[in-house]
Amino acid sequence: MARHLKTIVMDRLKYGGATFESLPAGTLHSRGVRYFRIDLSIKMLWGAMDSVKEGQKYKKRIVVRPSRFRDGLFELYTYHFPKTWSAACVANREMIKEAQRQAHALEHSSTPEALEWRIRFFRHYFNVVKGHAAPEPGMKRYSRFYQYTYVAIYRALQAAKAEAAKPKEQQPTITDAYLHHLTEEVTFEPIKVCSFQGNSIARSRYSSIFRSFSPPLEGRSGGVSNGLRLPISAST
Repeated sequence: MARHLKTIVMDRLKYGGATFESLPAGTLHSRGVRYFRIDLSIKMLWGAMDSVKEGQKYKKRIVVRPSRFRDGLFELYTYHFPKTWSAACVANREMIKEAQRQAHALEHSSTPEALEWRIRFFRHYFNVVKGHAAPEPGMKRYSRFYQYTYVAIYRALQAAKAEAAKPKEQQPTITDAYLHHLTEEVTFEPIKVCSFQGNSIARSRYSSIFRSFSPPLEGRSGGVSNGLRLPISAST
């Protein structure tokens, strides 16, 4: 008879110094979770206890983590692989991979950008890890360069995605009624272009100036040539 993967992993942990305990009767706990204690020399035990090949074969992983509500105990539970991943899950996994890729590249790079990240990490290390200051929002205490850069990049990608998902502010539509409302109370006297009063020499000079900056006019009442219009007033 084939043995269950959870039983196989539990036997391994027992051989390594784990002692499984049963909770008192009537104690509320998640179904399928087993609790155990380990040797005092082991301070932390976290993650998958089976191999990758075993997980792929059984389509599940046996995970261990410290209990959040029972001090001194560790939890062992089964994580079943979902048959299908949601679009949000796939996008998040891609974001994680991108953050990991960038963090690994910075770890082995000597570019100015990598140097800037190392300065940021050392500031975090000496202020937060050694100086016991409060970490940045969304961050924890990281003593490794890769850990710090990965989480920082991942948080930045999350923030950029959330910002891009926000609906853009709708710009007000300018309608004819709106333009009429703006101009209905405006009163002004139109500007008149007065004819130049002076001798014929001065008038000819000003006429030549206008001709040099504008194409020749067509018609007798302010014709248009090449899109330029000049006002012409009646002589008094």
